[in-house]
Amino acid sequence: MQKNYDHTQFEDKLYKAWEKSGVFTPPTGEELIKSGKKPFTIIMPPPNANDPLHIGHAMFVTVEDIFIRYHRMKGEAALWLPGTDHAGVETQFVFEKKLAKEGKSRFDFDRETLYKMIWDYVQENTGVALNQMKKLGASADWSRYKFTLDPEIIEEVVKTFGRLHEDGLIYRAEKLVNYCTRCGTAYSELEVEHEEREDKLYTIDYGLLKVATTRPETMLGDTAVAVNPKDKRYRDLIGKTVTVPLIDREIPVIGDEMVDMEFGTGAVKITPAHDPNDWEV
Repeated sequence: MQKNYDHTQFEDKLYKAWEKSGVFTPPTGEELIKSGKKPFTIIMPPPNANDPLHIGHAMFVTVEDIFIRYHRMKGEAALWLPGTDHAGVETQFVFEKKLAKEGKSRFDFDRETLYKMIWDYVQENTGVALNQMKKLGASADWSRYKFTLDPEIIEEVVKTFGRLHEDGLIYRAEKLVNYCTRCGTAYSELEVEHEEREDKLYTIDYGLLKVATTRPETMLGDTAVAVNPKDKRYRDLIGKTVTVPLIDREIPVIGDEMVDMEFGTGAVKITPAHDPNDWEV
């Protein structure tokens, strides 16, 4: 017996034997009905194809594999549906960092060339990721593997989008968005990481009152100054106008109970283009 265990002598052969046996591929449809087995399914959260897998992926693969093997051992038709995600803008961002290390930029290439380069990069990472999952022993049904840019997946996404629109769950409206000037696109809240930090509080004179703000650079976008209607210092100013410094533009003083009377001067500037709360006001 060898002193040290050499996994290369056993694990690849064992995994190939598992795949060949068909235990990863449960019956579906009419076959499932005829078998009388209870179905159990896990749809794998598709790893992003912008990099090889990391330790976090290893954890979810292990946990889901435990569940799927447990239900398979109970005699159920256990399906673990695998897939990978092209990851869109995030993949482009990672690829651009790769180009930067080579002293290049996405602007050095035309649209079609850049798309093909990123596509090849995704396919390369996808191959690595799938191999990593198999090395972990993932008992997924690889015959049903899906990629988020597969034609049938795109078709289903478009159909689903259409149904959601018809049901009024997707609609067009004016809304403040997170726009990246570097990427030239908007980002959802899910893709934005907010951070808290300590900043200076600046006091700016608007004529009839003074406003406290941590963002004086957004002053040119001000559309109003808000005060709390319960604030005795300012309630008589509601409905009057004040002047934005530097550009001498008049804006109204409005009342809103969201204003904290104890913060700063008790008067806040309303800049809807730079703050979602101001947009709501």
